Amino acid sequence: MNSQLRFHTFIRGIIFIGYALMIFKLFITFNLQNFVASKMHLYLYFGLGVFIFLGALQVVRGTSPHVEEHHCGCKGHELPKGAFRSILVYSLFVLPILAGFLFPNNLLDSSVAAKRGVKYGEGLFAKPPSSSEQITEEEASENPKENIFDITPTIDSNAEFPLESDFEKLKEKVYSAEKIYVREEQFIPTLSVIDENVEEFVGREIQMTGFVYKDESFPRDEIVISRFTLTCCVADASVYGLLAKDASLSNLEPDTWIKVSGIIDTIEYNGNKMPVIKKPVFEVIQVPENPYVEEFYMRIE
Repeated sequence: MNSQLRFHTFIRGIIFIGYALMIFKLFITFNLQNFVASKMHLYLYFGLGVFIFLGALQVVRGTSPHVEEHHCGCKGHELPKGAFRSILVYSLFVLPILAGFLFPNNLLDSSVAAKRGVKYGEGLFAKPPSSSEQITEEEASENPKENIFDITPTIDSNAEFPLESDFEKLKEKVYSAEKIYVREEQFIPTLSVIDENVEEFVGREIQMTGFVYKDESFPRDEIVISRFTLTCCVADASVYGLLAKDASLSNLEPDTWIKVSGIIDTIEYNGNKMPVIKKPVFEVIQVPENPYVEEFYMRIE
């Protein structure tokens, strides 16, 4: 193998090892869940092993003068001609590695949610409307609604609320529960159950955790308690949440993480009823270990 080919082989091995180190960094810093859905982690373990194996193989081939040179006889495998073209080609692979090591690991926040829109339940509304937009004062007087509930919301542990992978079983649990806990493991399925028949849940207590999202059109006393959901990675992230309304929420800053418990009520928007949390009590919390939840798909038989 000539020296030029050995040099390019060595560089390609270093690039493979660079990608392996970037993935390894995410593992040892426990930041992998901030970029990739947990169900995809197994593929990254596999990819890490492949990168290490191919990188080591290429480095050995590039540093050994006794490796034989093989040709398949087809076109398209020529080396880049000239230093400028070589730098240009390899920089396309090196720059992502540098970015992975040098750029900070920032979480998706309200600025991203504002661009992508916040979905309710099964995604009926791409962007949650302010409750002030729902009905006019004249309509409100014609359809008076009592906003006083007998329940006093409390914040407690959700450990006793069951985890159900089957949607129909989860629906039964949610319908029969006196207090609904929106656990992150079943965040979207629980919101979907409520969204299907929101009138059934009016007056019940609900507890959930999320970050504060405030749309520019919202009054000060309204927020959306939101979570980003991942199908594969942050590139396909969507935002789901529930509207909450109370004067006590006015001073919360966007992207503040809170655990909130309140009473389910409804508002009407474009002829459709949407859930809203009233009489909330909340506590500010640290960012969860896994700030994202996974997308939900219902099996159709």
